[in-house]
Amino acid sequence: MVAPPLEFWFDFSSPYAYLASHRIEALAARHGRSVDWRPMLLGAAFKVAGTTPLTEVPMKGEYSRRDFVRSARFHGIDDFRMPTRFPIATQASARILLWAKARDPASAPDVAKAMLRAYWLLDRDISNPDLAAAAAAEAGVDAVAARAAVDDPAWKAALKREVDEGLAKGVFGSPFVFVDGESFWGLDRFDQIDWFLASARPGAGHVRAVSHLRLIVADLPAAMAFYAEVIGTGPVVDVPGIYAEWQTSGARLALVGEATMGAAVGRSAPRAGDAVVVCLAVDDVDEAAGRLKRLGQALVREPHDEPSWRQRVAHLRDPAGNLVELWTRLSAPPA
Repeated sequence: MVAPPLEFWFDFSSPYAYLASHRIEALAARHGRSVDWRPMLLGAAFKVAGTTPLTEVPMKGEYSRRDFVRSARFHGIDDFRMPTRFPIATQASARILLWAKARDPASAPDVAKAMLRAYWLLDRDISNPDLAAAAAAEAGVDAVAARAAVDDPAWKAALKREVDEGLAKGVFGSPFVFVDGESFWGLDRFDQIDWFLASARPGAGHVRAVSHLRLIVADLPAAMAFYAEVIGTGPVVDVPGIYAEWQTSGARLALVGEATMGAAVGRSAPRAGDAVVVCLAVDDVDEAAGRLKRLGQALVREPHDEPSWRQRVAHLRDPAGNLVELWTRLSAPPA
């Protein structure tokens, strides 16, 4: 049975929706899901909820504008900029999206992103129906037909139904995501969506994240001193003579001695200086290893527990000879 899509409700005039549009599809795909792009109107939600836009709230306004830019930098979206006109009415772009979805559901992501890009990257005022239609045309739809949809009573009614449905379901902000009936408001809840999907789904051997890179070193103290100077801080995990690990805003960096890694793999580890272990967090090590074996990949070591690490692991090598570790956390032992 095909899993239901993530419902991604958004207003084209929401900066956080623009940032979320860069992440939602990858997040869904990581869990075998698709995305249903659903337009909403923040003005209607504010009216029902009795709220106002963040930028118009005393004290919060200036902070929110700074947070828009900072959040874009945090998520690696360097093209973000505040449009000349903000906020804007988004009925035109919302109607075009509904029209495009009805014609070809597969076109919805590209059409939505084209109009978001026009507003947030190119500073085009997509409250203007002509500009909204021209932006949608960049995704391959007919500009004349898209423009006609904006004034078509049928699509005006369709948007009203869409907005009413969102309000009935409790959509009060943008972005707003429904996952199997559970609601999540805001880009800062995307990590929770990731967790929710992973915890709710039966283990199928899917890779959840590149969790860290591990370097196998001959002289662990010297390597630790080097990376403490390079990174500018000490490790968050330090097991003397065995293992060290640094936390960064991306993946973690880990160092491990040759003997320790060799014991885990079950054979001599690669020569120090040539050894990188790509560590992949998976939802089920045995399922992941079995899937890879069915695809013709050979394991260096079958799935097994490493109690001192509180992990279950399996190992294979990539074509360059680097170790790849599949791992998941072992359940905590009973108290």
